[in-house]
Amino acid sequence: MLGRTMHAIDYDAIHDEIVVPQQFGQAILTFRGGANGEEPPIRVIQGSRTQLRDPDRLAIDPANNEIYVLAGDAVLVFPREAQGDVAPIRVLKGPDTQLGADAAAIDPVHNLLIVAGRGALRIFNRTDEGNVKPRSVISGPQTGFRGTGLIHVYPPRGEIIVGVRGASGQYVGVWSIEDNGDVPAQWTIGGPNGMLRQLRGLALDPKNKSVIISDKGLNAVLTYYFPEIF
Repeated sequence: MLGRTMHAIDYDAIHDEIVVPQQFGQAILTFRGGANGEEPPIRVIQGSRTQLRDPDRLAIDPANNEIYVLAGDAVLVFPREAQGDVAPIRVLKGPDTQLGADAAAIDPVHNLLIVAGRGALRIFNRTDEGNVKPRSVISGPQTGFRGTGLIHVYPPRGEIIVGVRGASGQYVGVWSIEDNGDVPAQWTIGGPNGMLRQLRGLALDPKNKSVIISDKGLNAVLTYYFPEIF
């Protein structure tokens, strides 16, 4: 059931599961963490009640047993163990949300949902639903944002790690969940005007105090030791 246009993958370390969106099938697939070869998913979210429309990005909140799916200008929230044609338990959508959702991350410690899109980071309460204004918006010339397709949050420190496509090239920047408005990154990796070319993947390795970046333009995976953020 896998397809070549899957642009996201998330791993649930608590339950040892891998979750991916499937655009062709308008579905969310969950596999065992140890899946190997031609193994079917253990759960599939799919059907008219799901409201899934070209699901491209998602994020798992294993602490609260939820899956957050970005579908156009909406964030759909499903129970982690949802199966079949099920409706989302919450939908964040409407003009006041200002959503153009490219990526999302959940901070279960501070109970926040951070959504990247339209040149901004929008921070909501985790359980917000409907047409709700973000509690804060990080955006403006000093942020360097033109695109923000990669995002992670490190809850112990309240930090947001973002893959930035900016006017001066591509790089990774670090912001705080307390930031609001036109705020520059506290730290940057690989730029601006640095070596990174086409960011395609971003992962955190807290155990080794490292940030791992994949770059299509460099055809490389780069690991940076970054103890300041851990």
